[in-house]
Amino acid sequence: MNKILNMKKGIIYLFIAVIGFSAFGQNITEKEARSFVTKNLESQVGYQKAVKGYYDAISKNSVFWWGNTWKNKPEKYIFSKDDYNSDGSEFFEDSIKVSIHDVYLMGKNANVMGTMQYYIAGEITTHRNFSCILTREGSDLKYIRWVINDNNDLADNFLWPSTKIKGGLYYYNEMREAMMNLNNNLAKKISDSLVILDPNWASAHLGQLSYYFMNGDQKNLLNCYNIAMTKIEGASIAESHIIAAFNPYDDKNTMLYHLNQALIHASDDPMIRCWIANWEENNTKAIDILKTAWERFPDNGGVNNMLGYKYMENGQMEKAKAHFEIYLRVYPKEANAHDSFGDYYLKAGDNVKAKEMFLKAYSLDNTFTVSKEKADKL
Repeated sequence: MNKILNMKKGIIYLFIAVIGFSAFGQNITEKEARSFVTKNLESQVGYQKAVKGYYDAISKNSVFWWGNTWKNKPEKYIFSKDDYNSDGSEFFEDSIKVSIHDVYLMGKNANVMGTMQYYIAGEITTHRNFSCILTREGSDLKYIRWVINDNNDLADNFLWPSTKIKGGLYYYNEMREAMMNLNNNLAKKISDSLVILDPNWASAHLGQLSYYFMNGDQKNLLNCYNIAMTKIEGASIAESHIIAAFNPYDDKNTMLYHLNQALIHASDDPMIRCWIANWEENNTKAIDILKTAWERFPDNGGVNNMLGYKYMENGQMEKAKAHFEIYLRVYPKEANAHDSFGDYYLKAGDNVKAKEMFLKAYSLDNTFTVSKEKADKL
């Protein structure tokens, strides 16, 4: 009888040992990783009831990188004795949906990439992409690394086009880039095509308006402006004000009023900021207006070009040179990048370099007759 009992005990102990080994030593499986992350994240709702599960899942050695689109660094998670006493006010959503995109297994660790959508009353309040690393601590899985990007970390308040035509956004952005590089012929060509593709789209006329404005063609500018204004009803407020700014009968102050109104409704838009800065006589203020755009788009041609001129007018020649260099580096085939650098060298007293830049601009685009004229004078 004792032998049988001892045998049973031995089997029980062996079973416990196997279970223990399994829990403590086994590699993480994909199914296990998916299940843990999905269940843990989707339970982080409902205020205080979410608190324990949230903190239980964090390793004492965790490193978090919150909002890594900003200029910050990863930080070790520091536990506080008050963590578990939280009122859970940060877990105010009523539901979370988790989608796992990828699981990469690394023995007793696993990297999981996915998306979280936070909901309140059926509306998505946050869209979060994440990457986390799980580790096994004892019999439990824990987060040891965590990186997130929230959709609201990035600026997206731009002068969006009010059209639904296929490829409309792409060609609209191509037109805008041409406008900002003063490649007016290309901007008009794209604009002409967009007007045909969507006859009801007001801001499709922007390339045409810019072309006539830059060439001082008042007759065609007025005609184009009047046509665009008939399509305003389907445009956004920002689009309406941008088009209104091209009214050839308006004075500078009225034009600036419309540009600033457009900026209110599209505050992250680099083209609007460049246009306002161009008309701003206070160079320091203009630079401040442009810095916001440059932080978001440090390689944008129009932004660097305008910053170069404003720094140059402010007597900050080294700053000006840096921005003209960026412009030329990113857009080596744009005539305006060479013409602008030519203006810099001319101001700096290097006539040889200036003439070289002006001639290069003209060779790239023979409509840049002003570059040829500046070269001839040297």
